[in-house]
This record gives sequence, C-alpha cells and structure tokens, in this order.
Amino acid sequence: MKKTFSLLMVLTMTAVMARAQLTTKGDGTTYNIESLSAIAEAGIVGHDEPHGGQPYYELHQSITIAAGDKFVMDDYIYIFSPGVKLTVAGEGDFTQVDCAILKAPEGQASLCIESSTLTPFKNCHFVGVGLEVRGTGGIEMSHSTFQDHDGSSAAALYFINAGAASLISDCSFEDCAKAAIGSAANAPQPLTIKDCVLTRNSTANKNIPQINITAASPLVISGCTITGTPENNMVGGIGISNFMSYDADVTISGCTVTDNRYGIGIVGPAAKIVMQDNRLVNNRYETNPMNGGSGISLYDPYRQTNAVITRNHIEGSLWGVTVIGCKSVNLGCLDKSDSYNPGGNVFKDNGNGGVLYDLYNNSDLTIYAQNNTWNVSEQTEEQIETVVFHQHDDAKLGRVIFMPAAANTNIGDCVESTPAANAPVYNLNGQRVSTMRRGLYIKNGRKRIF
Repeated sequence: MKKTFSLLMVLTMTAVMARAQLTTKGDGTTYNIESLSAIAEAGIVGHDEPHGGQPYYELHQSITIAAGDKFVMDDYIYIFSPGVKLTVAGEGDFTQVDCAILKAPEGQASLCIESSTLTPFKNCHFVGVGLEVRGTGGIEMSHSTFQDHDGSSAAALYFINAGAASLISDCSFEDCAKAAIGSAANAPQPLTIKDCVLTRNSTANKNIPQINITAASPLVISGCTITGTPENNMVGGIGISNFMSYDADVTISGCTVTDNRYGIGIVGPAAKIVMQDNRLVNNRYETNPMNGGSGISLYDPYRQTNAVITRNHIEGSLWGVTVIGCKSVNLGCLDKSDSYNPGGNVFKDNGNGGVLYDLYNNSDLTIYAQNNTWNVSEQTEEQIETVVFHQHDDAKLGRVIFMPAAANTNIGDCVESTPAANAPVYNLNGQRVSTMRRGLYIKNGRKRIF
C-alpha cells in the first residue's frame, strides 16, 4: 500500500476525481479494494496509518463492479467521501474477513448491490453508509451493524426492487435518521428479519417506523427487539404497508417492541398476517390518541386482510388492538374448526383519557377474541365489557365475542430488562477495556463501533 504521494500524483488524482465514475470491464476479473486502488481512474487513496486499528482506504469517487466481474471485501476500513457510491452489479462477497468497516464521516454515501446472484454479508459494519439492494439475487446478512445512517435514502438497509428471498439475521441498527430496514412501495421483497436489535432509529422523528416495509410473500419478522424513545414521538416500531395489493403472507413472532409511537401497524390489504408471542410494551408516544398509539393497529379499507393474533402481551398503549376494515380478525376462537385459535393474549394498562381500551373494533366485523386475559380484576363478561369497544357501545359496529375469557385472572407484571448505558466494554478478544481508540468493541453483548 502506498504511504506517500507526490504533488504530481495528487494533481493527477484530483483530475481523475473530476471525471466520471469508474466501471470495470466485465471480463471476469475479481477485484478487492487494494487491487482497485492500483487503478488510477478509481480515485482511491490508501493509508498505512491505522484508523481504528486498521489501515484504511478513502474512496473519492463512485465505482461500479460490472456484471461478469466480482468484488471481494478485504480486511481494511473503507472511508467514503460524500456522495460516493460503490456499486456491485456482478458477484459480491462480503464474508471473507472478520470485520469490515464502511464509514462515511459526512454521510450521503452508499453501497449498492445490483447483482442477479445472492450476495452474502457477515461481520460488516456500516457507519453513516447505507446499503441499497437493487438486484434480483437477494442478500444474506448476519452479525452486521448499521449506525448513524444520515437518511439520504429511505432506510439504512433499503430494498428498492423485489428480488429473490433475502435473510437478515443477528444484526443491529442504531440511531439511523430514517427507517433501519425499508422497502419501496412497489417492491414486495420476500424477506426474513430474524434475531435483530433495532434501537432509536428514525431519529429525524418523521412518520417513519423503525421497520418500514411493503408486505410480501413471505415476510417474516421473528425474535427481534425494537426499542424506541419517547423523544421520537412520530416513530412506530414495525410498519407494514400494501398499497398496491400484492399477495402477501406475513408473520411477526417472538418480538419485543417497546417505547415507540405504536407497536405494530398494518396498512392496506395484507392478505394473511399472523402475530404471535410478541411483547408490545409502552408503545404510546403519539401526542394525539386519535392519530395512533396502538399496540397493534390493523387498517384495511379494502377488506382483504385476514389477521390471526395469538399469545401476545400488550401493555401500556393508548389503545391495545384497533381494527378498521379488514376481512377477518381472530384474537381467539375456541371452535374446533379452521378458525381455531387458542387466544392467550394478555392486555394490561392500555388506554387514554382515563378510559381503558384493550380492543377497539372500529369496523362492522364480528371479531372472536376468546380465551384472553383482559385488564380487569375478574374475567367476567360485565367487567370485560368495560375494556372492549364494539357493538355494545355503538350499534353500527361489529360485535366482539370475548367469552369465555382465560381462566387466569392475574394479568401479571411486566418488567422489561434494558441494556445498561454504562455497561462494560470489551475488545474482540473478550478483554475489558477502559480506554478506547476508535474501532470495533463489544457492549451489551453486541458489536459496536466507537
């Protein structure tokens, strides 16, 4: 790697950066950042002096790896200048090193995948840099992080076109200006998001949830922890829309969603949706209850959505579950038929204006909600009526059939464990550190860049 540059080289590099981006020839060549830096037209400057403990390269202009070529991530820090995009239209492999850091100190930089084959990622850490997926090959990403994305695209990880099924697992997203994970309205991207941690995303505090995706078949969100903050009172937890009526099969299970404007919001004809074993707590930071604040909200004026809601704990929302439109909504049906659902949902302290609202049926549907534990001292019909809004309260609305309720009358306590802000910090060898240089460390069991 070159350490010094003559004045002539600097002037030459400046002239190169003023020209159009570099596109490789598509002749079957495999590139990495070091081999690209040897091409003068690439506009890459290499440094031996460690940045975060590693040598680093500065990317000063956009580069496209053409279809037919391949790009392999190597063990260096990539620092992107503002507006720079690294596009991989050929094959990509981002799994060859233990830690790959892509950093944009001033933001507005991105990695773009346009490949027609699957692109794998592992142990990649994006700081300020976004990832755009435009290709049809899909991606598989694990043990990677996104921090401080500046919002120059709609999400830190953004699917712009629908492609092959993609998997995002064991990743973390923190303090991104817009959504952590998103997809375009015309991109029903088959996607699994599994065991990921999302914290305080959509920091611009617009009406953009932390996960903001278009319904697809399949779309699976499981085992994720999504934590907001009261200051971001416009930001929901999980938002799924289907404005173009795509065929969709959506499952949200085993997630913990806390401290957002709302917990889970479904807008449009999602076709089939299953929500089970989720813990939705204190998703109440909408300033006007008429505009939201539900643990779960289902809004489908086209009446195509079939929703099944099972064994969820919903606590501290302005509204527990709200239903507008939809084709069918089932929170528990003990009939031994195709509609069987054991229920098992628990409602606690959901309400606003001094009134408790566990379930608000703002539709003409008959909704089964049997075998649930409601926020009343005794699970009797008389008491449950006080926390369910339906035909009994407004003759134009549909009926909620909530008896029999669960036999258990104890709604329990909800104690949420949150990572300590002053938790100890360790290096990648598991050694506790007190003084940190800029680089990759472990805090609260997660890799983070400091």
